[in-house]
Amino acid sequence: MNAGVPLGLSSGLCWGAADFFGGIQSRRLPALTVAFWSQLAGALALAIALAIEGVRPAATGIAWGLAAGVGSGCALVLFYRSLAEGTMSMVAPISACGAIVPVAAALLTGNQPGILAALGVLATIAGVILVSRPHTPARFAPPAVEGDQARPARGGRRVVAMALGSALGFGLFYVFVDAGAASTAGTAATTGAVAAAAAGTAGSHGSPLWVIAGARMSSLAILSMIALVSRRSALRWPGRRLGAVALVGIGDTGANLLFAYAATTGNLAVVGVLGSLYPVATVVLARWLLRERLSGGQNVGVVLALTGVVLLAAA
Repeated sequence: MNAGVPLGLSSGLCWGAADFFGGIQSRRLPALTVAFWSQLAGALALAIALAIEGVRPAATGIAWGLAAGVGSGCALVLFYRSLAEGTMSMVAPISACGAIVPVAAALLTGNQPGILAALGVLATIAGVILVSRPHTPARFAPPAVEGDQARPARGGRRVVAMALGSALGFGLFYVFVDAGAASTAGTAATTGAVAAAAAGTAGSHGSPLWVIAGARMSSLAILSMIALVSRRSALRWPGRRLGAVALVGIGDTGANLLFAYAATTGNLAVVGVLGSLYPVATVVLARWLLRERLSGGQNVGVVLALTGVVLLAAA
């Protein structure tokens, strides 16, 4: 089995857990506050990792990372805001439609998956679409979390639009991170493949770190600019919730690194879809911890998504 499959799947599950707890914090704090301070905490953790590795900066990787961070920075604000206003079980899967972007990019660059992988991609995307179908009865709305001062979660066109906007940003993040990891490792951009001879070199080992470092720098810059033009209360010190917000950022950074390493060993279409499986973890956590219920179609969607993972692993 290609190493990109377990790494890509791990990135999706890690993103899903981080997104769930980020959404919880966004119901207690402004979305921009959660996004900014979590990203800053993730950046500090990444800086420590870079210092330990002692790998020299890779200019190409940083450049691609800067481009990726623009998409992820905007996507995070939209995503956390939609999680705060809407139902997590609906918002998270819609944002995962960003998987279409790396699939399209892989096809355009001639990097087509095999038959089993293609079936896995289709099954996973179909599962995400089914899980994305909202259930509107009021009794299915998540209960208030203790200490939550935000308004009750709700749906609507505004929430769907923000979730779709975050999907586009996340999709572009996947493509640019893949391009940065591949080009820094000495391969053609966006192929997601690394030559076996280069796999053990310091450059290919360290390049994902610098790609994500670039992404963190630009995402923080984007969030800072959003804070400057937003109302004063949109960005504030998280206070006693700093630890929880920091853990969200560290989890998100870990997922980013897992995806970057997966992109150096796997097909972009496959790895991108596996990374986009984060709604499964988010929905399951929302079901267990917030008592959010799934409809029959959404349960089928979860099964289809997991079936897609099995097919991708077997490819």
